[in-house]
Amino acid sequence: AHVRPLPRPPADVVTSVRVAWDGRTAVLAAESPEEPSHVLLCDLTSGTYRYAAGAGRLPVAAGAELLRFPARDGLELAAWLYRPAHVHGPAPFVVSLHGGPEDQERPTFNPLYQNLLAAGIGVLAPNVRGSGGYGRAFRRADDLALRFRAVEDVADCAAALVRTGAADPSRLACMGWSYGGYLTLAALVTHPRLFRAGVNMSGIADFETFYARTEPWIAAAAVSEYGHPEADRDLLHALSPLRAFDRLAAPLLVVHGAQDTNVPVHEARQAFGAARARGVPCDLLLFEDEGHEFRNRANRISLVSKVLNWLDEHLRPSPH
Repeated sequence: AHVRPLPRPPADVVTSVRVAWDGRTAVLAAESPEEPSHVLLCDLTSGTYRYAAGAGRLPVAAGAELLRFPARDGLELAAWLYRPAHVHGPAPFVVSLHGGPEDQERPTFNPLYQNLLAAGIGVLAPNVRGSGGYGRAFRRADDLALRFRAVEDVADCAAALVRTGAADPSRLACMGWSYGGYLTLAALVTHPRLFRAGVNMSGIADFETFYARTEPWIAAAAVSEYGHPEADRDLLHALSPLRAFDRLAAPLLVVHGAQDTNVPVHEARQAFGAARARGVPCDLLLFEDEGHEFRNRANRISLVSKVLNWLDEHLRPSPH
């Protein structure tokens, strides 16, 4: 068989590819930060692409640039930097942490990011250690006690962001979904003066209660990454953000689905209650009809609106 590379598709990310039965045409689902998912047809003989379906590029959407930098131990990290347009000087920014931890942040279309950017809030979306796409050693570099280094990666991402000159170091926030929600909580209590606000979506707050309530198959899969609930009890205690909530200082928005069986909603209620008990400003957005991921369109719109308003409120310039 003859192998011939095709020209780069006119999109940043190809999410799926299907080849026609005759081998002459490929159908690609693709997207970019400025353009939602759309369909491209590729003539495999000529290597030309044709736009087949989609809403088109959004004229006000912002693109992403790749940022590479070393963590404090020398490990190279990468992140996607989204700069808000029409903002003069250092801007407020949010460090956005993906789930997994083996997921990979890619420059796809993200409605939340684009709404934040339109409001003048920049986004840094990193792939901290443990992320997929960078080899097996990188993916395993946060297992068990190495998890503490992933938490430090969040602080190193913030430092790298500030070094670019794009961000105001006094107006940083941290947010994340699922594992990213856990990492957000961990970063907030490990570096309580670094971030002005946090958003935890569907994240673990305490490993003891997580293991006790999650699906058995999820608990079994989590042992090799986080630790065994009995044999590694001390480690899991030290890794649990809730056990260090006396250090929480940043206002916290907690978002969760009431039907979540991966990370049960008890995690959200614990975090919300503990923050309130400490007198830290905290709000809880609970979707009664959602699970671990938020599927309902109206709920997703509500989520974007709530997160945008929360960050806009807490990242305003400090009064002189």
